[in-house]
Amino acid sequence: MRYKVPQNVQREDQILWFITLRQLIILLVGFGISYVIFKNMEKKYDLDTIAHILIWTPAAISAIFAFVKIKGIPLVQFIFLLIEHFFFRLPKRYWVQQGGEPFVSLTTRISATNKKKEDIPETKVFSKQKARDLAKFLDGQKSETAKSKPQQI
Repeated sequence: MRYKVPQNVQREDQILWFITLRQLIILLVGFGISYVIFKNMEKKYDLDTIAHILIWTPAAISAIFAFVKIKGIPLVQFIFLLIEHFFFRLPKRYWVQQGGEPFVSLTTRISATNKKKEDIPETKVFSKQKARDLAKFLDGQKSETAKSKPQQI
């Protein structure tokens, strides 16, 4: 039997037309708050245009949170990532030499006894005769120095 395998399992399911369940809940909360404010204000005051704008501001904010995506990430998740980045992650510290005196970050310790000596590479002397002997040895032939030395048993 052949079964249909879902291709995009990370995508949210759509409830109404193009609205997902998460977006629907955000819109219901925002518009509900605006409607409650509107009903309470309508009973007590004569509302003008500015009052209507202020009353329906929570609905507009909830619509922004429901539908706006930044780089493919929903706005709520993007704000949480920014909060995590700025408040909970340690900043990277860099060592930069400025002028004659080095700039050292607060996390490094300077000790006069722990200064490292510069590593000087060891130079080896390798003569042409040694190179010829090595080539002959690798080819399976006896070298000239090996012929001149008697073998001890």
